[in-house]
Amino acid sequence: MKVLTLNTHSWMEENPEVKLEQIANFIAEEDFHIIALQEINQTMEAEEVVDDLFIKPSGESHFVAIKEDNFVSLLIGLLKERGQTYYWSWTANHVGYDKYDEGVAILSKTPFTSESILVSESTDYSNHFTRRVLKATMALAEQEWVVFSCHYSWWLSPTGEPLFKHEWDETLRHIDVESNQVHLLMGDFNNEAAVKEEGYDYMQETAPQLLDAYVKAEEKIGSATVLNDIDGWEGHIDEKRIDYVFTDYSGDIQSCRVVFDGKREPVVSDHFGIAVEFK
Repeated sequence: MKVLTLNTHSWMEENPEVKLEQIANFIAEEDFHIIALQEINQTMEAEEVVDDLFIKPSGESHFVAIKEDNFVSLLIGLLKERGQTYYWSWTANHVGYDKYDEGVAILSKTPFTSESILVSESTDYSNHFTRRVLKATMALAEQEWVVFSCHYSWWLSPTGEPLFKHEWDETLRHIDVESNQVHLLMGDFNNEAAVKEEGYDYMQETAPQLLDAYVKAEEKIGSATVLNDIDGWEGHIDEKRIDYVFTDYSGDIQSCRVVFDGKREPVVSDHFGIAVEFK
């Protein structure tokens, strides 16, 4: 089974329609079973649409309807044209760039139930520090999988206030360590693996059962998912690994590969993606 995570930076890139086509082509070629996407935007003023493959999540206190330019809704249509059917869910986190509903999404070839979980201390939809994770529960090969699409805040705010710790702690409340479920947490964690005593170390301390797929994989292709300073990382010009797949899957992980990095696939976002193949 193969999974993919990507912060799409949707509609903020040059030639976004071309990049949307490139993402669809790659997904169709690789035949991923589960996909987690972040920074999934739609124009707030666009017309509402209905999609029969959309799964409305429970737990939303501020429901935002799907609009005609929702990045994933359009992606689902392109995938249909390529013979690929994906069920999908999306939840809005906050207003992005003053004009978008910005959220996170999960796509799966298997139907699922979904839940939107507020993890930030902020509840203000206009505040970009308001964060939700999207949780999907599905049955795969007689095993229940619980998948999270995550777009967390930084370890600290620009004024030094803690952000990530609270969001991660809230996420862990929705993981049943005593169950036989397989958990998969994917996305943009905004915490660099190489930085000690911050988010990456905190995740390992508080959830040692959740292993970094990059570390566990038999084959590693690429490492960094961001090469320079991007939104939220202004002045941080060094390459960094801030996008992850964490899992308590007990089997082997065949490979963990950085994708959309300009090597085998085109660059489609200010983040590269991560593709993981499970044995």
